[in-house]
Amino acid sequence: MGSWRVSVILALSTCLFYGFIPLAGAAEETDVKPRVPSNKMELAKGMANPGSLDKGFIAAGKEIFSGKGRCVMCHGETGKGDSPMAAAFNPKPRDFTNLQWQKVRTDGEIFWAISEGTEYGMIPFGGSLSEKERWQLVNYIREIGRLSNPTLAKEQNN
Repeated sequence: MGSWRVSVILALSTCLFYGFIPLAGAAEETDVKPRVPSNKMELAKGMANPGSLDKGFIAAGKEIFSGKGRCVMCHGETGKGDSPMAAAFNPKPRDFTNLQWQKVRTDGEIFWAISEGTEYGMIPFGGSLSEKERWQLVNYIREIGRLSNPTLAKEQNN
């Protein structure tokens, strides 16, 4: 069995064992509900992105998304939350191409979710990715939104 398959099986098994992935069958969430707890929201929204629109940060984030961060395992190659593993999640992983989500979530909220995980199944990466790597991921996630939504790209470049 290929090493990537073993990694996928181990990651999914671990998440199911520890209860990080609710089993399919619960109500599907399709809105843009925040994943940061309300008592942490002010802190998350106040975080400043050190590399917004920086092409180097974006390129590094793309590498982390597909590699070390293992984001692609749940969010899929294009960031739509449609990987083969996504079927086991309820709610499904975030769709980073969703224009409304891109508009209402702050960079700090995304950073917080990557760092701390969420009660919706996202595991924390604060211990396995450096602060800089997590910000690079934030910038790549924003790039996914810009590439999928030309109007968003225009708004953010003005």
